Amino acid sequence: MNKWEKIMFREFLSVATLFGTGESTFFSHEPPPCRKVDIILRLSFFSSILPVTIELEQPPTKSVKMHVVYKDIEGDMAKKLEDLFGLASGGLIEVNPGKVLIPPKFKSYAQRIIDMEVRPDDVWLVSYPRTGSTWTQEMVWLIGNDLDFQGAKMLQQLRAPVLELTALLGNDTSGVIKLIGETVEIVESMPSPRFIKTHLPLELLPKQLDVVKPKIVYVCRNPKDMCVSYYHYCRLMHDLHGSFNDFCELFINDSVPMGPIWNHIMGFWNRRNDPNVLFLRYEELKKDLKSVVLRCAKFLNKELNEEEVQAVLHHLSFESMKNNPAVNLEPVLEYRKTALLNQMTEDKVTCLQAPSFIRKGVTGDWANHMNPEIAARFDEWIKTNLEGTGLNFQV
Repeated sequence: MNKWEKIMFREFLSVATLFGTGESTFFSHEPPPCRKVDIILRLSFFSSILPVTIELEQPPTKSVKMHVVYKDIEGDMAKKLEDLFGLASGGLIEVNPGKVLIPPKFKSYAQRIIDMEVRPDDVWLVSYPRTGSTWTQEMVWLIGNDLDFQGAKMLQQLRAPVLELTALLGNDTSGVIKLIGETVEIVESMPSPRFIKTHLPLELLPKQLDVVKPKIVYVCRNPKDMCVSYYHYCRLMHDLHGSFNDFCELFINDSVPMGPIWNHIMGFWNRRNDPNVLFLRYEELKKDLKSVVLRCAKFLNKELNEEEVQAVLHHLSFESMKNNPAVNLEPVLEYRKTALLNQMTEDKVTCLQAPSFIRKGVTGDWANHMNPEIAARFDEWIKTNLEGTGLNFQV
């Protein structure tokens, strides 16, 4: 506090104590950090109101940081992950809060992300992997940037970077991360307005999200379809070489990369009524994309005429997305495959047998992969975790 503020502060305490309020009611000794205190002292015998506003500076105290805990994966689960991914413990550690399973490289970024500055005009896209987030992000970016189709020719990862991607690819040996760059630093240095994508749960996202309240779009998907899509993605990008049934076992036990899905989903489902949150389901986009485009435009405070809506729908069609090198990852995947073939024999490069990044774009594909026993287990698991929440995936 400067000299004037100290005088005003002492005078305020004197008046407050004189009229029976007591100093301890307001502050025990010093004002709390970073607060603006608007005090209205009603002095009845003067029949008037005295407004006093005091601007308080931040005292030189140490900031309190969220305690992030890292834990090695051990026992049977570590063995199962190693069998599927070919690395000790699958090349993953457990990060809490959230029980997130992620490469150890995340240690270098966790606190930096939690303490990251959030800007009021940021637009965040949050999701668990393989929920239609690339599709949704393209919609959000395009509408938020006034249908800049020319700008949308740039790789989506450069326009709307996945915040933690450097850590997610921490075990990759192809060198593909050199193409993408250090993603946390990229996000920090982006000009406003920033479009940011992340697969992290709420607990590991910047604390300022709750204070600044930028716009957040969250998208989820039926876990059965999500599991199928994630299995193929892990074959493509994380060198998974185990069976689909083994992957299902890990998925239903919260032990695939990124960890539990229900905590992730419920963190934002419980905030779905917040004015800065738009909660979407993949199934809604598939059933009636036009209505979702209009909802998104309204959420982003944009107006679209019918011609513009049709242009967006064409851009977001499955065929357009699948053939669009800015979103289908083909340039990145081609680089990765070539690099891995220079390191090992073709039979060891599992991504060569994996489907493309944008695979089918349908709902219900789980029926082509899950046997009746696994499907029944998933149904019971889903029912148990959705009971009483009001969330469902039938639209």
